[in-house]
Amino acid sequence: MFKAENFFRHYFLILSSVCLILTIAILVAAPRLPGSAAQSLAATFTQGLLQGHAPTGIYTGRVNRLDFKHLQPGDILLGGKPKAAYGHFTHAGLYLGQGWVLEGYVDCGLSRQDVAHYHFYDWACILRVKLSPEEREKVLQYAQQQEFKPFYPAAFKTGERYWNCTKLIWAAYRQVGIDLDAASDLWVSPDALYFSPYIEIITTEGEMPSCLSSAGEYVY
Repeated sequence: MFKAENFFRHYFLILSSVCLILTIAILVAAPRLPGSAAQSLAATFTQGLLQGHAPTGIYTGRVNRLDFKHLQPGDILLGGKPKAAYGHFTHAGLYLGQGWVLEGYVDCGLSRQDVAHYHFYDWACILRVKLSPEEREKVLQYAQQQEFKPFYPAAFKTGERYWNCTKLIWAAYRQVGIDLDAASDLWVSPDALYFSPYIEIITTEGEMPSCLSSAGEYVY
């Protein structure tokens, strides 16, 4: 089975090659978006690139000690590395139970991975949305129906042909009437999940932002 922790370096190189495509897609779509959505999406990514940040951050080799005993099926895992162009967090996954996370990678699409690889991020956290057992089951069923579908880093929120790690989570929770993207952006960043008003932060490991300033900068 594909080992996610061995893929970080290759993943960085592949995503760097699609950086230009992502930027063009944003600029093409921006005129059709509400002003605030277009501005926040383009500004965060472009500002990060201008500051010399990489699309998905810099692999440092550091690890964290996130405690997985708190996990429940349907929980959201976020991981992050420093100097990422699009935010504090660089990856997200939906916990299925029994040590498996459903998430997306360029070379294997939406697939199940061992939760242990979240220790290979510089910081990580576990998030939870309050749901009834029936709602939680509906979220999980929808997400698992998308397994093996193709991954595209710049996948827009509309449609079910192409996916990325955050779109999967956003779309799954939409099945029970919950929109985890409060900013209504073109695509869903991991940071949008972290700051959603529906989210309860269960546990964290490493540096976490407390809020966004009026200038769009993180406050720690």
